[in-house]
Amino acid sequence: MSSIYLVGLDGSPSSRKALQHALDLYCPDDSLHIAAVACGPDIEMAEPDERERLLERAQARCSDWIEEARASCKERDCSPEAHGLKGQAAEELLGLANRIRCTHIVLGHRRKGLFEQLLMGSVAKRVVDFARCTVTIVR
Repeated sequence: MSSIYLVGLDGSPSSRKALQHALDLYCPDDSLHIAAVACGPDIEMAEPDERERLLERAQARCSDWIEEARASCKERDCSPEAHGLKGQAAEELLGLANRIRCTHIVLGHRRKGLFEQLLMGSVAKRVVDFARCTVTIVR
């Protein structure tokens, strides 16, 4: 039976490890999706004029992460489907996972300070709590 993998990208070393882990699990009959989400409290709280500029900058970073991931996949003879999303990271990843009928989500874990954790929460924790499929968190 083939699997549908979804890897969340955020440019961190742990998200690169998550991609490598998914590629280690990947078989030719499987499907691999990579996704980066343009988001952040700085975008949501900015003035409308500034919000557009911050969102464009975040989307450019996401595109860079996707291209880097595609290059890693190409080295392993894999052509993933890429998704550039915007919004709240956990919610966007969970929504995409449901739409593609994902069987396995792979995410990196970014260590955050207590204040940042309280303010923003953990994307990985929210995905683990609400995903309808297997979730692997890579450090």
